[in-house]
Amino acid sequence: MTQKSNSDMLNPLIVRYLHHLGWKQLNEIQEQAIPCILENKSDVIISAATASGKTEAAFLPVCTSILNDNPEGIAAIYISPLKALINDQFKRIEAMGDFVGIKVTPWHGDINTHVKAKTIQNPSGILLITPESLESLLINYSTWYRKYLKNLRYIIIDEFHAFIGVERGYQLLSQMHRLEVILKKRITRIALSATLNNIESAGRWLRSAPNSAPRIIESKSGNKTLLLQLRGYDRYSNDHEQKDSEKPYHYDNVAADLFKLLRGTTNLVFANSRGKTEYLATIMDKISTDNNLPVEFFPHHSSLSKDLRERLENRLKTADLPTTAICTQTLELGIDIGDVVSIAQVDAPSSVAGLRQRIGRSGRRDRAAILRLFISELSPASDSSNPLGCRLRDETFLSTSLLELMLNNWYEPPATHEYAMSTLIQQILSVIAEVGSIKAISLWKLLCQSGPFSLVSSKIFAQILRSLGENDLITQMRDGDLTLGLTGEKVVSKFSFYSSFKVQEEYTIDFNGSTIGTVPLNQPLSLGDSFLFAGKGWQVIFFNSEKRQISVKPYKEKANPIIMDGRPSRIHDGVREKMFELYCGTEIPSYLNKTAAKHFIEGREMFKELGLKDNRYVMGLDGLYIFPWKGDKIMNTIVQILKHYKIQAKKIDSYILLPGLSTITYKQIVKTILESPKLNEEEMASKISNLEYDKYDKYLSKELKCIQYGYRNFDIDGAMKFFEEALVVKTPFNPKNNAAYNICSDIPMNR
Repeated sequence: MTQKSNSDMLNPLIVRYLHHLGWKQLNEIQEQAIPCILENKSDVIISAATASGKTEAAFLPVCTSILNDNPEGIAAIYISPLKALINDQFKRIEAMGDFVGIKVTPWHGDINTHVKAKTIQNPSGILLITPESLESLLINYSTWYRKYLKNLRYIIIDEFHAFIGVERGYQLLSQMHRLEVILKKRITRIALSATLNNIESAGRWLRSAPNSAPRIIESKSGNKTLLLQLRGYDRYSNDHEQKDSEKPYHYDNVAADLFKLLRGTTNLVFANSRGKTEYLATIMDKISTDNNLPVEFFPHHSSLSKDLRERLENRLKTADLPTTAICTQTLELGIDIGDVVSIAQVDAPSSVAGLRQRIGRSGRRDRAAILRLFISELSPASDSSNPLGCRLRDETFLSTSLLELMLNNWYEPPATHEYAMSTLIQQILSVIAEVGSIKAISLWKLLCQSGPFSLVSSKIFAQILRSLGENDLITQMRDGDLTLGLTGEKVVSKFSFYSSFKVQEEYTIDFNGSTIGTVPLNQPLSLGDSFLFAGKGWQVIFFNSEKRQISVKPYKEKANPIIMDGRPSRIHDGVREKMFELYCGTEIPSYLNKTAAKHFIEGREMFKELGLKDNRYVMGLDGLYIFPWKGDKIMNTIVQILKHYKIQAKKIDSYILLPGLSTITYKQIVKTILESPKLNEEEMASKISNLEYDKYDKYLSKELKCIQYGYRNFDIDGAMKFFEEALVVKTPFNPKNNAAYNICSDIPMNR
């Protein structure tokens, strides 16, 4: 740092610390962040690849500000979605704090109460905290925070993309807004993320107030060489395999290749569910022991104990032994696990953004990133009743679509704002618990009119308050103020109240009076819907959301597995539009191996044979297949509209099956839909059995649940546009060609 640069604006103690580390110069985002953050006049978003120095980009100027002014109390708060990430960052930030004389304190559920007590007695410097612990702080230390956070000037949000569009994101936005209102000051928000598309739109998630656009610092030097391969596999389905409950995934060939390709190095293998993670880890453990080799493959997911997860994370980080973690998205965020050699993805991921985040784990220290996708397709030769998606090679085209979009630097835009009534209920109770009592209009102005729940009108807010009163969560005093009811006091007093998300509740699946299993239900189910469970197809004949009970009967037609791992991720419109373009094209991507290329050619030939370039529906032996080439939200809306008109419909892969329906009937139904008054989201939601997804949805009236569910899950306009253009050829999707990677498909077969 001998050349003239923005580093000259840093406090001399910070400069000495950087010399102590041996840093010769700052990178581009660190240089750009210094004046923006020191100016302290606008929010800042720092978007750059994993391991690009975003943390230092924020904390070098933040610590400079603290050293220059020496404010009393807590001057900066760092917020992370993960306790493990706080523990990682604490080591880095504490090292700098110790050197320059700034106190750094971690604060979450696993931190010793003695550490927290010392902070309460002598607060200063930087506080590292989760949204849940911040909620507890606002409620239980109201007098303390009003005194010792009065000089708070920065809130740093790590892994910002993980908060966008989810309950914890609304909770965090509400917490930051409440702090500013109580402290009567604007606090600069600094968001750090490796995965943001349409950053201007993401800025509205950082602060929704008008005329509050953030300063954007985006790395332009993140391009790196990517060694990429999509490996295809033929999977066979026989009757005896369907009954084999010990082998639910049938990925033996995939596991064997994972073992051969990854053994002896450090890697991450992303599976799309906890069950698949355990299954793959078990097979590879057996391969190791059968060959008298040390075990290198270990599962990592949220159901495992903290001790098991941390031991595996430390083993990855130290890299003393070859280690491969077979994981869910638990290792997608920024926990420090060092530099892994390669990333593997088993089955198609659900989003481009998630795939890009995972790639960031590989290819550090000027090495190429390595990504392999392992995609299995059910062989048409193995089962004459194969679904159309198998013959179209849907998994291969979905995976290729995601890769092509990623390579063209396209990924899903931030989610639009929702009602988020469950989190609003939590914040209503939290505010009342903090202040004791409050007028309803003051509460609405704080949380909705000027806060993050801007979709909630005063009328809807009054309905929510009425529902809370009916459930004894709140009560109205003689002077009109709202205070907690007896049930509300019990809810708020529980440790679990501080989190805005719920632990999944299990539904019992019954057949002929016998329980065949329990599942956490994360998808809409109505009477007549079908799903796969325990290797067999089932149809819903009775549903009781209060008793968490589903009664079923056997179903012999095609059904999809029931979703058990969190709220289902939705495929974006752009991904399916890109699939359509790939089907219509002539080129074969160079990164497909021999089997994957064969699947790709077979899928394209079937697409042409069915004439899907010029038609949006085809007739099959079991009914009519329609192809909207749109994302899951529009496709699910189309299904519900058809059901409203008494047409049996179910979404399968990238198409919708209308069993037993003729072309003539389909055209008549489409004409009826277009000529009838347009349905609304609430009316359609009223037909859904399980409307309770989020933690406090159970306290909402049926009307409020339908408003929230319909807005979140249905796109009436998008569905109606499909019906209007059902027979019109669509223009293929063509993303902006702004490649983020230099492609090299030549991955050595032994690595």
